[in-house]
Amino acid sequence: MKLPALRSRRPVGAEGEASRRPAPWGRLVRFPQSDELRAMLRKDPGLKLISLLLACFLWYSITKTERDAERNIEVPVSLRNIPDNMSVITPPTKPVSVTLRGPRTILDNVDERKSRIQLGLKRIEPGDNRVDFSGSMLVPELPRSLKVVRFDPPSFVLRADRRTMRRVPVKANLSGSLPLGYTVAESTVVPEVVEVTGPAKVVEGLKDVMTEAIDLTGVHDNMQRTVLLDRSDPSLTLVPDGVRVNVTVDETIVARELSKVPVTVPESVTQVIPATIDVTLRGPQRLLHNFKLDEGSVTVDASGLGPGTHTVPVQVKVPDGLKLAATTPDHVRVRIGGKRS
Repeated sequence: MKLPALRSRRPVGAEGEASRRPAPWGRLVRFPQSDELRAMLRKDPGLKLISLLLACFLWYSITKTERDAERNIEVPVSLRNIPDNMSVITPPTKPVSVTLRGPRTILDNVDERKSRIQLGLKRIEPGDNRVDFSGSMLVPELPRSLKVVRFDPPSFVLRADRRTMRRVPVKANLSGSLPLGYTVAESTVVPEVVEVTGPAKVVEGLKDVMTEAIDLTGVHDNMQRTVLLDRSDPSLTLVPDGVRVNVTVDETIVARELSKVPVTVPESVTQVIPATIDVTLRGPQRLLHNFKLDEGSVTVDASGLGPGTHTVPVQVKVPDGLKLAATTPDHVRVRIGGKRS
């Protein structure tokens, strides 16, 4: 007995339904059909037209504003490729104002601190060389959407000369005032000469090279200091660029006359002629400034003298640090006995 083969039976229309069943991704993203698109476009056509016009106007406004934006940046000038036998006398010291135009968002991203104008001086000649600025000289290179509108100034004149070297003496630049009673006795520089390289006309006209200013305010003793040389002229190269300065400070010695100083006499003396003298002292100015002799500093020795008139030398007691230079007169007459006058 043969058994019939078992076959699975699908309901009628099952295959058609399976073929129409959407894929898994289609459940998440559904694209409208053509009839649905036509229905969407026909719905509120006036509102859609106004929205489209507003979007176009907004795009045009932003694009127009971005295209017409300008920005000024300050850019330094650097020199390169200067021939070994040439030197620039008047290198640029001030930045150049550059006006850029382009989209505002790109303009805002230009880093002014990293930009510079780079001048190649491979063909520079002695004398005045006129250089006209151009956008190709800007480093780093600008984005293509930016343009250079103008340079201020638009050009620059570089004065060049043949390069030469000469040994020039160094002079210490001493400034400030020493305290009262002190003076600079000597100043020496080590080394005494330096090698100066630069434009021939400038180097040949140098008599000496000054150091940076050395302030002596408050200095009352010898000093030693290492200082740089004055680099006010950037066209010059100094080797070495620093020296050691030795300053010797001495006290100022002066003479001062003290007028009409009273002569102090012992009790035995009844009269002294003259009663005052002039005393000249010598010593450091700091000690003699506003100095006055104490009372009793000028005396005479009358011990051992009998009654009558005698001529005796004047004795002056001088403080430490000072010397007696002169007394006028150096002798006085004293009278012993009789009534005191």
